[in-house]
Amino acid sequence: MRLVLPIALLMLAATGAASAQSLLVQQCAAFGEAQYRKVDPSIERIAAIDFPAPVLERFTASAGSQAVAGALTLRGRLSYRNRPGLETQFVCLLDAAERPVFFYALPVMATRNAPTPFGRGTASPPVPTMALAPQAGSRAPDPPRATLPAGAIRLRGLVRDVGGRLQFSPCDGVPLALEDRTPGQELGRTLRELTAGQEGRPMFIEFYGARESGPGAGIGVVEVRRAAVETAGCRERFDQREWVATGNEPSWRLEVSGKDILMTVPGGSPLRVSHAGPQRHGATVAYAAVDGLEFLVMIDERRCVDSLSGSLFAYAVEVRSEGRSFAGCAAHNPTMPAP
Repeated sequence: MRLVLPIALLMLAATGAASAQSLLVQQCAAFGEAQYRKVDPSIERIAAIDFPAPVLERFTASAGSQAVAGALTLRGRLSYRNRPGLETQFVCLLDAAERPVFFYALPVMATRNAPTPFGRGTASPPVPTMALAPQAGSRAPDPPRATLPAGAIRLRGLVRDVGGRLQFSPCDGVPLALEDRTPGQELGRTLRELTAGQEGRPMFIEFYGARESGPGAGIGVVEVRRAAVETAGCRERFDQREWVATGNEPSWRLEVSGKDILMTVPGGSPLRVSHAGPQRHGATVAYAAVDGLEFLVMIDERRCVDSLSGSLFAYAVEVRSEGRSFAGCAAHNPTMPAP
């Protein structure tokens, strides 16, 4: 009996702790659901998912004037009344009484085997939008691709240099510390280049990152997907468009939805064509017109730098239309599965 009683007490304690955390998860999901519905009435429910298990971290921090004493990270599903749902990861910030005070999503994209290849030296230079997309065999092969760490998530928001340290403000979230773990510290270099080294000037960014461990830990950036200063940033709306691409000399814009493609070139009428869906050819995603027109869009996952703004993209695009060719950079809708 001397052994049985302590073991039983331990089991009861563990059960109680699990129940308390389960209740906290439910409270956070309900709080987040109410907050999100204020922004988008079409949201029906936020439901927590058991795997991976929620993680509770305790620390002392503040979000504006609100004191924060911990964060609960949980996997959940966001359901809508009139469109497909989205499975993602949420962060619920708690006060000292473990009451939810902030709730925001960390968008999770489809699992990829590796990050976008980084162009350095002569191995794979960024593609400027003022040049035509290279033909087969005109560039050196990409360097070997590394593997993203387990649990890497895709995030969007604004990054700043504040007193020599990086600070990240997620779209619809509160500021977090940011650690630059990109190869060659690409994030820091890009921030300096696009902000002209002005401390505190924000840069919009999309990246793959992983939560750091320890009290007050933030996010470690492992791959930059997009970076820009002159952009709508978090206010950008893709709606039902999967791709938005632009180029220069001449300036043009391309939008790809699930059914058609819209291309606008200065001095001409907008061209809208239907397509039969994406076709993959090796590392290229292609869309072709189905109305007998000579119209082809080819999107490659490789670094692309806008020749005018210096903005960085994860995708380069070439459009061929009636004997003309346009090259530019493309952005992918962050709410849709990665291609």
